[in-house]
Amino acid sequence: MSEPGYVSVTAPPRPQRTALERLFDPRSIAIVGASTNPTKRGFQAIRALQQAEYEHPVYPVNPRATEILGLDVVSSVDELPYGIDVALIALPGAAVPDTLRRCAAAGIAGAVVLANGFKETGHSGAGLDAALAEAITETGIRVIGPNTSGMFNVSTGANLVGLQDVPVGPISVITQSGNMLLSLVNDNRALRGPGFHAYVGLGNQADVRYDECVTELTRHPGTGAIAIHSEGFADGRAFLVAAARAAQHKPVVMLRGGRSEIGQRTALSHTGSIAGSDAVATAVLRQAGVELVDRSDELAVVAGALATTAPIAAGRKVAILSDGGGHATLAADALTARGIELAQISDQTQQVLRDLLGGPASVLNPVDVAGATDADPTVFAAAVDALMSDPAVGLVLIVGLYGGYHLRFDASLQDAEDATADRLLELTKARGVPLLVQSCYAGDTAPNHDRLRAGGVAVINSIDHAVRVVAALDRRGHRLATATQRSPLVLPASAPRAVGKAGILDEPTARALVEDAGIDIGEWTLARTVAEVVTAVTEYGRPCALKVVSPQVIHKSDVGGVKLNVIGATAAQNTQAIVDSVTEKVPGAGIDGIVVTPMAEKGIELLVGATHDPIFGPVVAFGSGGVMVEALRDVTFRAAPFTEIEAHEMIDETIASRMLDGYRHLPVIDRPALARFLVRVGDIVAAHPEIGELDLNPVIASDTGIVPVDVRIVLSDNLSGDHT
Repeated sequence: MSEPGYVSVTAPPRPQRTALERLFDPRSIAIVGASTNPTKRGFQAIRALQQAEYEHPVYPVNPRATEILGLDVVSSVDELPYGIDVALIALPGAAVPDTLRRCAAAGIAGAVVLANGFKETGHSGAGLDAALAEAITETGIRVIGPNTSGMFNVSTGANLVGLQDVPVGPISVITQSGNMLLSLVNDNRALRGPGFHAYVGLGNQADVRYDECVTELTRHPGTGAIAIHSEGFADGRAFLVAAARAAQHKPVVMLRGGRSEIGQRTALSHTGSIAGSDAVATAVLRQAGVELVDRSDELAVVAGALATTAPIAAGRKVAILSDGGGHATLAADALTARGIELAQISDQTQQVLRDLLGGPASVLNPVDVAGATDADPTVFAAAVDALMSDPAVGLVLIVGLYGGYHLRFDASLQDAEDATADRLLELTKARGVPLLVQSCYAGDTAPNHDRLRAGGVAVINSIDHAVRVVAALDRRGHRLATATQRSPLVLPASAPRAVGKAGILDEPTARALVEDAGIDIGEWTLARTVAEVVTAVTEYGRPCALKVVSPQVIHKSDVGGVKLNVIGATAAQNTQAIVDSVTEKVPGAGIDGIVVTPMAEKGIELLVGATHDPIFGPVVAFGSGGVMVEALRDVTFRAAPFTEIEAHEMIDETIASRMLDGYRHLPVIDRPALARFLVRVGDIVAAHPEIGELDLNPVIASDTGIVPVDVRIVLSDNLSGDHT
């Protein structure tokens, strides 16, 4: 009976957890293939769960044992209680498909499959891989692996890897390599980094994929950043969508393997993945907000710092505070090399610093205290306060030996350094300006450094690593500030298939398709007769290009099918020359007409095209065009569909962008118009998955417009696309 004055209310039922939620945060675990042998994973897994103080039920499964490490053993999966969250399957590969079926029948939501011998072995593992896929499809059980090192959730003690003493913290990890996890954990220890929340070793990605892991781990309050090592994606487009969503809430940092041709072959033998084009992958992953690192020693430090440090506010810059000119110069050089601008601190701030630091100090940015802190490290806090109060400053980077003064000069300075650390934490919180510390003594045990780290301020030994972190924080700030202007990278519902079967569209059809999408391709005429060619050229009133239209002719210029700078007086002669040359060199060729286009205005030749990437789906290419394509290899990419801000960023990444603003004798190009042009090209290929290639090279950009010289579309039978 309810008490007087209170209404009895039945609590709403808790929502049922999804299979992935149960897999990533299990409340019960079965060890299928549990062992009494300490050298076997089936024993080590139980021991690891006990050492991690996992509080939920653990059920060893072994037909020949009765007790393992104090736990009663179940003889078969069929005898398990119904509805266990996760099964760790420590059995040979051949036994896995049937075991998965038994697990699913017992209501188990997910499985971690350790065994190898599947597709990573090539042809020999194809049959077993097919049997595994069939079992997953039949049952719907969610599977991590096979060929995996396992998974863990550090905060709950759900340790299915066996790695001990992993510090609890905000970094969640997804890899295809168990060794990469070991590297990350050891690097984090050496850095005294913030620790880990969860880990998933995907192995072959037979079922659970990167995109699902990113989405699930982003939902975890314990995740501050997601660190990824990847050798390829089962569904690249799904990953882009997941990463773009995640990046609005949590930083995503990635180290990629398989970027070179040799590396790609190694990735195939390692995990059975297809790494794809490095240039495309690099561009579209950055587009999705992924922070890419190039070196293995950068992943832990960048992910750790992003997990605990606020990004640089958009429009603000970096201030360097140093106790030595050498460190200041190196930091400034490294930041400049990465395109990171130093803040122009105000005259008022400079005066405050001058009064604080004295005459010998340099109060320009970088600020060099010039010995003013040697006897009194608390001066650092006052200087940081002045810099954080300046509206131009979005981050303060301390470089030098702060925190080691009591080690370098006198132990009596420790109390002052500890007090300074506390004050620095107060300042960064109160001012809302992030702080980063690079110190020669970061590798030593310094209480003040530990205080800073505990408060979310990264303390880093290497100037290069510190600058790498600053660059990531700068990009993240810009990303968050422009999030509403960016594409979610979700593919639209497919438009009706473009006219034509698989193969090359004839040019008039290709031109019509592009025009229907709202792209201005300039004036053109399809002339069916010599007389119509003459009329078209005459009416245009300026030199024209003539191009043959024939189903049997792919490379028109190779067979004399193109004539340039044709005027009315020579139109008939040139048309007949095209017909004669094509019929002679391609016997039996049918000629459907001649495309007549006025010669393009002089301008800047640009490459604009699109393709259906096998990993990421439709992507648009942009760069220097014409004869410079091969010489410069100046090209970048964006996954379609994309927005105008992304198109502007695309343009800025190229050498071609330097020529668009009136460089020397060249015309000034309307950048917004060029960005809109690129967006519309992206819209076409995003809506038409059957377009395998769209080539507009060259596109002539002039002060009168953006006009493609040629339009070439290759249709494929591909109708795939993740429209999540």
